[in-house]
Amino acid sequence: MTRDEGVLKALANSTRREIIRQIADRGTATYSEIMQVLGLDSSLESGRFNYHLKELTDAGLIDRIDGVYTITDLGTGALFLLDQVRDDRHVDRHGVLSAVISMSPKEEIKLFINQNLFGLGLVTSMVSLLLSFIFPWLFPIFLVLMTVGLLTLRESAIYLLGIAKKHNLGLSTLLLIDSNWFLIRSPNRGSFMAFAFFSLTSVVSLILFIILVASGGIMALPGVGLLLFAVVLFTTPIAFSIAETAIKKADALELMESE
Repeated sequence: MTRDEGVLKALANSTRREIIRQIADRGTATYSEIMQVLGLDSSLESGRFNYHLKELTDAGLIDRIDGVYTITDLGTGALFLLDQVRDDRHVDRHGVLSAVISMSPKEEIKLFINQNLFGLGLVTSMVSLLLSFIFPWLFPIFLVLMTVGLLTLRESAIYLLGIAKKHNLGLSTLLLIDSNWFLIRSPNRGSFMAFAFFSLTSVVSLILFIILVASGGIMALPGVGLLLFAVVLFTTPIAFSIAETAIKKADALELMESE
């Protein structure tokens, strides 16, 4: 995780934003002072509070010297940016920064999945339509694939429109696909890139295998058919395994950051 990603991750939680703001307002603050201001019970919530302090310290937003917490220059700049984003929409005119720092790990995962499904549905429906003209005798198969693609596209589009409405993004929702924003603070960023690769490879190989079998080409190209089937068998479980692990990590982080 880069420094920028660490800062965004640290600022993503409202409790951490309040902690850094309280320290900035006071100049310095002790552990017990911050807990008291936030109204936290030290006997019940010290573990979660320690986690928040560690996230802020690791991101370089606050320092702890002799038991006293102070805000760093980076932390002051981060607070300034947060205030600008809140008060001046020109700083974040697309609304993407505001959306990113407010998303929970589960929301990031769901957004990622729907972005992938949207792209997959679009590609599947368009390719199926094109191939139905090239191989008209396979039209029933392509019709099924195109229908599945369109239904996937529809469901994903509904979700993405919901995200756009929730964060007032409009078409700027598409900017979340950019590498500068895409899962920018998620612990699963690398995992999901791998998931995208293996899942896409699996689906494309399966579609090609179905086309080969339905067209009778499997008899002429048995080696290609076997290779495609082997790729499907290899990549599918890997994709599911990556997804399952990533979701568990997000669940753990969500529980830790819950307020």
